[in-house]
Amino acid sequence: MTATLLRLAFSGIRSRLLSSSLTILLAGAAAATLVLALQVGDTSRDPWQRTFDAANGAHVLALMPTEDQARRLGRLAGVVDAAEPTPMAVKGVRLATGSGSLPLWLAGASEAPTVNAPVGITGTTAPGGGIVLERSLATALRAEVGTRLRLVGPLGRPVSLPVAGTAVVPSQGRYPRVNPGVAWVSPSTLQLLQPDRRDWRWVAGLRLADPDSAGAVAASIVAGAPPGTVIATTWQDQRADVLKDAEPFQLLLTMYAVILLAVGFAVVTILVGARALQQRREIGLLRAVGLTPRQVSGVFVTESAVLGLAGSVVGFGVGTLLAPVLSRATTQSLLGSPTVAADPSDLLVATIPVVLVLVVSSWLSTRRRTRYPVLQAIDAGHPAPPSGAARLLSLVSRSVVLSVGSRTLLAGRARVALLTAAISLTGATFVFALSMQEALAHRPSGAPSDVPTDLPAMVYALDAVLLVVAASALLAVALLAIRERLRDFAVLKTVGFTPRQVAATLVSPFAGLALVAGVVSVPLGLALYVGAYRLAGGDGAVTVASWPALALVPVVTVLVVLVSTVVPARVATRTPAASALRAE
Repeated sequence: MTATLLRLAFSGIRSRLLSSSLTILLAGAAAATLVLALQVGDTSRDPWQRTFDAANGAHVLALMPTEDQARRLGRLAGVVDAAEPTPMAVKGVRLATGSGSLPLWLAGASEAPTVNAPVGITGTTAPGGGIVLERSLATALRAEVGTRLRLVGPLGRPVSLPVAGTAVVPSQGRYPRVNPGVAWVSPSTLQLLQPDRRDWRWVAGLRLADPDSAGAVAASIVAGAPPGTVIATTWQDQRADVLKDAEPFQLLLTMYAVILLAVGFAVVTILVGARALQQRREIGLLRAVGLTPRQVSGVFVTESAVLGLAGSVVGFGVGTLLAPVLSRATTQSLLGSPTVAADPSDLLVATIPVVLVLVVSSWLSTRRRTRYPVLQAIDAGHPAPPSGAARLLSLVSRSVVLSVGSRTLLAGRARVALLTAAISLTGATFVFALSMQEALAHRPSGAPSDVPTDLPAMVYALDAVLLVVAASALLAVALLAIRERLRDFAVLKTVGFTPRQVAATLVSPFAGLALVAGVVSVPLGLALYVGAYRLAGGDGAVTVASWPALALVPVVTVLVVLVSTVVPARVATRTPAASALRAE
């Protein structure tokens, strides 16, 4: 029986290549987005490990109030190596810029520590009479070796230092997401900038015989100390903090994956439901030869599931290859480039929701249409009569073209609701992108941004994918409308409608629907943006797109819909009336 269902599911698939390709595109896009969300953080694990190994990273890194306390940590049980304590000014020192000043954590390094040593990228790691910048800080400041920087201490005494080099350490995340930034100077320079040693802290890096005991050792260091005076971080904490750059990507990718799945549910429900409506006679014949309603529904469900599996496999490959690209910002503070982090379990995690959505949408759209009595299904030759919404619109409309067009589109309430939802969700993502762009444009001039440069590009790319999906769905739905009302169009031409009027009966209701969806997409998109902003930890006032820009969203939505339905409209006007009247 399974082989029979498969043969029935894919019989005549050449006649529905557009809907099948659209299903694969939806499944692939959703799966790729889910895979990206799963892998974008893991791709930076190898660069972090390379940095940790090169720096002889600390299994426990402690920030102590005094030098004596830092030295005593080297005698703790399980410690096999301890670096010479390094003094650090954690407040009071600022870096002067053209637009103001930035806080800076300044370490006084007399020699390279044996644990958690800065790994040189350019220049030297020995500051001498200059300053060594953590690489992501240098990138944000556009400071190269030889650039002179102006530092100001708490006493207001400015010191001009040349950049001697840039370096990375596994304990420091990308600036300015991790702020203040870190730099290294000589102890004498540190004393000059921060003469009050009470504002110094001492950094102790510890290597353990058992790295897995880092949590217990860190807890013992902090135990009993006054709150806020001692800080101890494990190597796991350091890695998690560095990899936090992936969190905004994961948040937005998850949001877009949910939107893609919702759009996919709406589109597949429309396409499969329309196919079942057109094949009512075939469904009746299948029932007549002994298939149950559940088995007939299984024909449609099987096709959607197989197409979803194919799309998920393609999406897994695409997502795996793109994940390292989105992680490039993280590696500004690490050695090497992001690596491919393919995990077969990610394919399973991405495939399950994609296939489940397609299966549920196919089953819901066919469960009623497979339960018609056999004789009624075989005798059926036309779709169901228009919905109450269509009749109401035809009563209040003064335009014959719009009245006829409304009957074409509004043959079912479910189709109208699903199509409106799909267009609204697509428009909402553009409102989201406009608001994000507005927020980025309102950043203080010259201030480094903690938004990874690839994040806006990713949002725009996902918007483009949704636009292609929505346009393809509109094309498919318009072609379905032509098939369902082909005889009606022929009658209109016979009674005197011009080709332009016939085309307008198809385009005008879609345009009206797009206008409604465009208006709905504005508050929906703003809600998505505010929600994402709060989930990302943002506080205070939220900057959103300007009202003139938001007002363009419904207009652009209508234009996109008009462009997407032009080709089907031309098909409707060019089909000979005699051929259309003879069509089944």
